[in-house]
Amino acid sequence: MSASESLLAALPKTNGTSIQSMCRLGSGWLRQIPVTLLVSAIALAAFAFPSLTAGLQLDFASVESGQWWRLLSGHLTHFGGGHLFWDLLMFAVLSAACERQNPRFYPIALTAMSVGISATILFLCQDVTTYRGLSGIDTGLFVWFLANQIRQSVADRDRTFTCFWTAAGILLLAKLGYELTTGEILFVNAEGFTPLVESHLSGAALGAVAASATMFFPREPELK
Repeated sequence: MSASESLLAALPKTNGTSIQSMCRLGSGWLRQIPVTLLVSAIALAAFAFPSLTAGLQLDFASVESGQWWRLLSGHLTHFGGGHLFWDLLMFAVLSAACERQNPRFYPIALTAMSVGISATILFLCQDVTTYRGLSGIDTGLFVWFLANQIRQSVADRDRTFTCFWTAAGILLLAKLGYELTTGEILFVNAEGFTPLVESHLSGAALGAVAASATMFFPREPELK
């Protein structure tokens, strides 16, 4: 037995599973969410390099001059560390869940959601010149995730979780209603920028569309 093999054999085991097996399991799980990982990496890189942020943020004047990619990339830029942290944390969790459940449809839905939110801001917020952040997409993914959970709970005849996820959906609707009525965004520390209610409402509507669209596609096998 080589020294390296001896060292690996001596590593602690958890619940009967070796560290090597846990690493393989983690690696396999990460391979199931390539879009989530790519988007998260670009968002981190954009924050680390201000020049990249300037080239990716949703600048409507630049879009009108032909830089259409900003309709997609603007969501990956942020106004500060706190803005990035909460947006990216929510995105990573919700995106991973939705991508694993709908691996082939997910990239299409995410692209449509990004462009749809950007278009909503363009047409409804005439005084806005630039936009950054994943919060609109996070809202859409949350709606999509909730719809999937409610649908599965109903199919499984699990009343407890059906009630739980339905209550979560009602709370989300209450949050959106409050934001629409007052113009204030809940759970956001908006230092240095103005949050847009329109992005959340658009994201929620597009998330509902994505959840509905999955009903017309053959059920995708769960990746192992």
